[in-house]
Amino acid sequence: MTVDGRNATSRQLPKIPPSQLVLSEVTPATRLLEKRRQQFEADERLEAAKAAYAEQEVVFRQREEALKRRDLELQDSLLRFTKFLQENDAKRARACKRAAEEARLRAEKEAEIARLHAEAAHCAAQREEMQATLAKISRHQAYLQSVAEAGESFQEVDGILARHATLHAANADLRAQQAACAAEAEAVRRRAAAKARERGAELLGLNTRLAALKRELEAVQAEAAALEAAQEYSLAAAAARTLEAGQVARSAANVYRRCLSRSRVAHAVDEASPLAHLEAVANYLGDLRAALATVGSNSPGIPAAAAAPVLKVGVA
Repeated sequence: MTVDGRNATSRQLPKIPPSQLVLSEVTPATRLLEKRRQQFEADERLEAAKAAYAEQEVVFRQREEALKRRDLELQDSLLRFTKFLQENDAKRARACKRAAEEARLRAEKEAEIARLHAEAAHCAAQREEMQATLAKISRHQAYLQSVAEAGESFQEVDGILARHATLHAANADLRAQQAACAAEAEAVRRRAAAKARERGAELLGLNTRLAALKRELEAVQAEAAALEAAQEYSLAAAAARTLEAGQVARSAANVYRRCLSRSRVAHAVDEASPLAHLEAVANYLGDLRAALATVGSNSPGIPAAAAAPVLKVGVA
C-alpha cells in the first residue's frame, strides 16, 4: 500500500476518540479497525519522519556539498594566496637584487663620474698648459719669422729650426762625449786611487816586513853577540883551565922528579901523564907515612913531625 492509498483509507475510516473506546463495548472488527487506524497513523508519522529525514538529508547533503565547495574554494584561495605570497617573495627578492644592482651601478657610475671629473680637470689643466705653451710658441714663431725676414742667412723659419736641431744634436753629442770622458776620467781616477791604495798597502806591508826583519836582525845580532861573548868566555876559561892544567902538570912533574930522587921504588923516568905522576906521589907519600908511623912507634921520643921530610911543591 502506498502512502496515498493509506491516506485515502485513513480518510474513509471514522475517527473514534480514544476516550469513547471501551474494550468491553468494542467489537473485534472495531478493534481491528482501530489498530489499523493506529497503524496507519504510525505509518504516516513514520513516512513523515522519513520525508523530513530525507528533506534534512537533502539539506545536509546540500550543506555538505556547499561545505565541500567552500572547502575547495578555500583551498583554491589558499593556493592562490600561497602562490601570491611566493610571487610577492620572488618579486621582493628580485626587487632587492635589482636595488642592490642599482646601488652597485650607481656606485660605479658615481666613481666613473668622479674619474671623468678628474680627467676633465686634468684635461683642462693640460689645455691651459698647452695654451700657455702655444702662446709661448707663437711668440717664438713670430720672433723666428722676424729673424727670417730681417736676416740673410735663413730664408724661412724651417731653416732656422733645422739649424737649431743640428746645433742641438751637436750639443747633445758633445755633452754625451763630455759625460763619457768624465766617466772615463772618473774610472781612471778610481783605478789610480785603487792602485795608490794597493801601492800604499803594499808599501805598508813591506815596511812592516822590513821592521820585522830589522827586529829579527837585531835579535840575531844580539844572539850572535851573546854567543860571541859566551865563546870568548869559554875560550878564556879554556885558556885559564889549560894554563892551570899546565901548571898542575908541571908541579906534578916536579914533585914526581923529587919523589924519584928520594924514593927507592923504581918508576919510569919519562912518564908524561900527570895522573901517573900524582898517583906515584900519592904512593910515595903513603909509603912515607907508613914508615914514619913505624919509626914513631919504635922511638917514642922523636915526634913524627920532626922526623917527616918536607916536600916543597913549586912550579919549575
